[in-house]
Amino acid sequence: MPEQLDLRLRIALFFAALGSGGIALLGLGLWFSAQRFGPSIEGYWVAGIVGGLGFCGLCAWVGLLFDENVARPILALAADLSARAAADIGGRAIDEAPARYLGALAPAANAINLALSDARAAQAKAIAAQTRQLQREKHLFEALVRDLTEGVILSTPGLRVMLFNRAASGLLTGLGLDRPLSALVRPDPLQQALDRLKLRHARGETGSETFLTTSTDGSRFLLGHISAIHGPDLPEGHVIILQDATSDLRAHADHDALFGALMEGIRRPASAIGATLEVLRTVPDLDPETHSTFTESQSEELERLTTCLRETEAQYEALSARAWPMVDLAASDLFDAVQARAGTAVTTEPGDDWLRCDPFAVAALLSNLIAHLRTDGDRTNLSLKADLRDRELWIRLGWDGPHVLDGTLQNFLTTPLAEGYGRTSGKDALSAHRTDVWAATDTDRPHLIMPLPAAIAVTRQPPAPWSHFYELDLMDRPASGFAEDLAQTPLDRLTFVVFDTETTGLSPRDGDRIVQIAGVRIVNGRVRPAEVFDTLVNPNRPIPPQSSLVHRITDDMVAQADPMGNVSTRFHTFCQDAVLVAHNAPFDMAFLSHPESGVVENFDHPVLCTVLLSAVVFDASADHSLDGLCARLGISIPETARHSALGDAMATAEAFALLIAMLKEAGVVTLQDAIEAAHRQTRLRRAQSY
Repeated sequence: MPEQLDLRLRIALFFAALGSGGIALLGLGLWFSAQRFGPSIEGYWVAGIVGGLGFCGLCAWVGLLFDENVARPILALAADLSARAAADIGGRAIDEAPARYLGALAPAANAINLALSDARAAQAKAIAAQTRQLQREKHLFEALVRDLTEGVILSTPGLRVMLFNRAASGLLTGLGLDRPLSALVRPDPLQQALDRLKLRHARGETGSETFLTTSTDGSRFLLGHISAIHGPDLPEGHVIILQDATSDLRAHADHDALFGALMEGIRRPASAIGATLEVLRTVPDLDPETHSTFTESQSEELERLTTCLRETEAQYEALSARAWPMVDLAASDLFDAVQARAGTAVTTEPGDDWLRCDPFAVAALLSNLIAHLRTDGDRTNLSLKADLRDRELWIRLGWDGPHVLDGTLQNFLTTPLAEGYGRTSGKDALSAHRTDVWAATDTDRPHLIMPLPAAIAVTRQPPAPWSHFYELDLMDRPASGFAEDLAQTPLDRLTFVVFDTETTGLSPRDGDRIVQIAGVRIVNGRVRPAEVFDTLVNPNRPIPPQSSLVHRITDDMVAQADPMGNVSTRFHTFCQDAVLVAHNAPFDMAFLSHPESGVVENFDHPVLCTVLLSAVVFDASADHSLDGLCARLGISIPETARHSALGDAMATAEAFALLIAMLKEAGVVTLQDAIEAAHRQTRLRRAQSY
């Protein structure tokens, strides 16, 4: 019954009880003093003191009841509601028992909690549905861009890379996020195309601009198309599509050169033959010896002409073969294409091997052979399989029935491949692939053999996550790459190269040199395993056996490697616009800066050391070795990768990426903060003196 009383009535009863209790205590004190002291003044003093003390005790008791039954439940209810407003605790109801004397307040709070929970559930459901839709669109976008055969690059307004696909990385050496395009391709044609694009848009026209450029090393000719990104919710920048025009341009050049060589080769013999014929025609009564000399001269020139034509024919066949669209393909995919044409007439044996060919031409050739073999109905149970033989993949087409004569097989091969190939026959396709087909007679079951070049199944390697190939937040970066005030840039907005070296020993001053160097980039706080640098270095001195025991690099392994001069130039390019990070950085930087180390570049980048940063986050007396740091952060280093430059660099990069967030919690936000915090680790810095 008392729990059903109204909250206002409860509070009124509290104060009514307090007042009535005070009057009762005062009356009790007066009665006590009258009984003890009579009508004297001392009795009234005693009555007042007794009544006052009793009233204070009553107030204290009522206050405790008020605190226990009103104040505490209200505060607990408020805290519970605040927690549920800040965090999604779920549909769990508020415990009303502590607030049972607060009337309808606890049920009202529970109703609010239930409504909040229902609203959150509905919102989460709507967000989940929208997220699924966005994820589908995102995955579709990723699949389209990732698997395009053309190179795709999305650039910032300052022409720095914020997205690229695998085809683009295959076209441009050193391609990576936040890299300037001017370091990857010759910039003048690109800038001219961009200027034309701006003029076109100023006239209100849309579309893209075409340009022809080369990679910075000059190894590739690239045909490009650049267009601007438009849309209110889209990042500013440009879309660049690149195609490798090297083979086409070289093919045109080679054809022109071949035609020129042909003309030069036949001009002299033809002129000489024409001249001798003219002499023989105009002077019919030449003496036999002179006539014989002219005849021999004609034979020699004719032989030269024949040789020239024969050599030209061979070179033309080589050029024609190179022009066929050869791709790396799984043999199982080729067999699927054949089965799609031949149906149930042929069975296939699955395999994991790959080959390089024109898949349409080879599929058409095999399909035609199957059709010819089945013409008379004597050959049944046709089957296809592929055997790996050294660097070739032998395609075997077998059957039950009579053998095929060589002349019959040659007739099969004269059939045109398919309508799309015009008059091109099976023989032409074999010639383009530099191979042949022959009938094998070494087994009881007849079969045809066609060798084709084997290819490495690159897709067997797990692909790098697509997130490693784009970072749209880079649109906010300045055009120069480095911020104007680099020291005040937050760590999670910088680009880092985390690197490691393996050396012949511990002291560059004593002649020790680098034998391996590797690095991995971190962009916007995330490690980018798709952007790594890893190479052996020829130290031009023997590697001590005790050093080889550590990093497993021997003299034979570095004998053909580039010297440090060439490697340092490439690594300096890889580190462009980046802050360098290493575990025990003074050791590695000592080898990069020693005047006799062979390094030809000046590595004047800002440098951070994960040993010192580890001491900032953890206690300075803790184990700050790479193994100790990785153990604390839950990073595992495969045994085969430990003490290799790339393995240690990857582990250090993962550790540093985690340290960035931990440093932020410790108040170390910017690059300047990190440098100053590391500088305060005096004891560890002294131990790092090299």
